[in-house]
Parts: sequence; C-alpha cells; structure tokens
Amino acid sequence: MSRGSAINVEVLIQMARTKFRVSLLAVVPLFFLFSLAISALGQTQASWASSWAASQQRPEPNHALVASDLASQNGPPGSPAASSPVHGGSVSSPKMAITFDDLPAHGALPPGETRLDVATKIIASLRDAQAPPTYGFVNAVRIEEHPADAAVLQAWRDAGNPLGNHTWSHMNLNQSTLEAFEADVTRNEPALQESMKSKNMKEDWHWFRFPYLAEGDTPAKRAGIRTFLLQHGYKIAGVTMSFGDYLWNEPYARCRAKGDDKAVALLESSYLAAADESISYYRGLSHTLFDRDIPYVLLMHIGAFDAEMLPRLLQLYRSRGFQFVTLAEAESDEFYREDTDLSLPPGPDSLEQAMTERHLPVPQHAAPAPQFDDLCR
Repeated sequence: MSRGSAINVEVLIQMARTKFRVSLLAVVPLFFLFSLAISALGQTQASWASSWAASQQRPEPNHALVASDLASQNGPPGSPAASSPVHGGSVSSPKMAITFDDLPAHGALPPGETRLDVATKIIASLRDAQAPPTYGFVNAVRIEEHPADAAVLQAWRDAGNPLGNHTWSHMNLNQSTLEAFEADVTRNEPALQESMKSKNMKEDWHWFRFPYLAEGDTPAKRAGIRTFLLQHGYKIAGVTMSFGDYLWNEPYARCRAKGDDKAVALLESSYLAAADESISYYRGLSHTLFDRDIPYVLLMHIGAFDAEMLPRLLQLYRSRGFQFVTLAEAESDEFYREDTDLSLPPGPDSLEQAMTERHLPVPQHAAPAPQFDDLCR
C-alpha cells in the first residue's frame, strides 16, 4: 500500500471513531431518559394496584355502636340534629312505614270522645304529615260488639288507607291451637273483603299482623301458620320499631276523666321521651347488625292518647330525619324477606332476635315511663 493510501485509511478510521463518539453521546442520554420512564411507569402501576386492592376491601361494621351513641348525636326530642349522619358517613334519610293495630277500637275512651273521633284525628294527622297510605289492622269482633264502630273502617278507607288482617278476636297464637288460630284468621276476612271492595285501591288486604307479635311457641306451630298464610296469599307485617304506645291510653282516659292536667302533661312528656329513646335503640341495633338503617316498620295502636299525640310524634320522627314510606316499600328490604316470602323457612322476626341469632349482646331497652297503674286512681 502506498503512503498516500495509508494516510487516507487513517483519516477514515479517525472519522469513524469521531462519529461513534458523537453517536454514543446522543444515545446515552436517551437511554437514561428511557430508564427513568420505565421506573416511573412501574411506580404508577404499583400505586394503582395498591389503590385498587384497597378499594375492594369492605370496612368491617362497627359493632360498638349502641343506642347511647345515637342518643348523644340526636339531642333532645324535636331537635333538628337528627338530619346529621348516624354512622360511618351515611347521609341518606332513614325510612319508616307507620302501621296501626286494633281497628276499630283500642283501649279506654276519655269522656266525650267516640271511636270515630279517635280515628278522625289520626287520619287528619297522617294527612297533614303527608304520610303515604297507612295500613290499619282489623279485629272485626269489635264491630260485632259495637256495630256503629264500622264507621271507623269506612273513614279509614275513605281517606285512602288500606286495611289488613289482625285476626277476628285478637287471638294469641302462643296460647291457642293452630287450628283455632287459623279459623280466627279466616273469620276476619269477610269484613276486610267488604271494606276494601268499595274503593278502587292498589293496596291489598292480604297483609297479616300477629296479635301480641306472637308467631308460635313451637317450631311446628310456627311452620304451620306460615304454610296457612302462604296458601291464603298473605304477607306478614313485621315490627322493627315500637315503644309500647298502648300503655299510655288507659291512664290518659282516667286522668282526663279526673281533670288532672298535671298528670296528662306527665303522660305527654314521657310518651315523646319513650318514642325518642326507641329511635336511638332500634337504629343502634340496625347499624350493629347491618352497618346501615333498614326501613323500619313502626307499630302503633288506634287509641285516644295516640290520636292526641300523633301530630307531635310525627314531628319528632321528621326532626330525626325520617322519611315516611308504605309498608310494601319498607318490606321490600332484604331484612323482611322471610315475612314477604312465606315459602322460606322462618327467620328472625325482630332486630332483637337477629342480634341474638348472631350471638351479639342486646342492649338494655330502658324506655322512660311513669308508673301507669298509680296515675289518676
């Protein structure tokens, strides 16, 4: 090779090395940036995976919630605090279906009042509170005893409220044979059919409320009555909120007869206090069991004091955030499934029984009440 050729080769080699260094200097930063991008992507994926996993984990229910917690949040009867969340940040309004037992007559009457007077006051209070159609559960034996009281059922129906079966004579299944109880249920049906046919109503009278809430004292009796009610097209009207409202009706009639205004005032304040305590109690049970409010079914009676107090009672429930709904809407909740599908085995018939079945302690239900038997004697 000539010297000129060797020089040209050397020049070419130097040029190639220079280009390689330049190329390398360009590639290294690009490689570094690529590595950073891969690392950031990995961290993002890990963070997303962690967040997704956390979102799939349901929080454990807080079983420490008891009635006293709710009472401390709610404040005194009639206060507006109840619209605040009850537990865990849930802000939805609790729902309640109001029901009345023992139509057309319950308890003693004060001087100058009739059964129709009592019913008219209750109907007006429900209307003023814009309550939806409200079931009244009938014992038709009272109409046989006092035919004029049939006007109560007519007034109830004319107001757009449906009727349900409460047995003919208010019979206690736990103290009767299954056959006698079934006959008492059947005997009550003609009065319901007659009352409900006169007005085109969507509500069905095939809702049944057990007198004394006694659903049978043996497994065989309980299974037997469920089969009977299923065959006759009934659903059971459960009870998941009550405060013993019937206890106030007898002393109220006595105190009104004596003109004892101080005793009547005591009955009024204790009635509202007991109702308010029951709100805290039953909502506490529901949140302990389900971490939510089930729709509650309230048990009331068509008594004279209930009629007198109903406007204030409904205002109390409103102030506690309750929304009034129909019985059918309330019992569409899963909790009442065994009440509305009687082909299923019986389940717990109350929140207290549900607590017991889950081996959870049932809080003491100490509703404030006066000594009823001693009042106005």
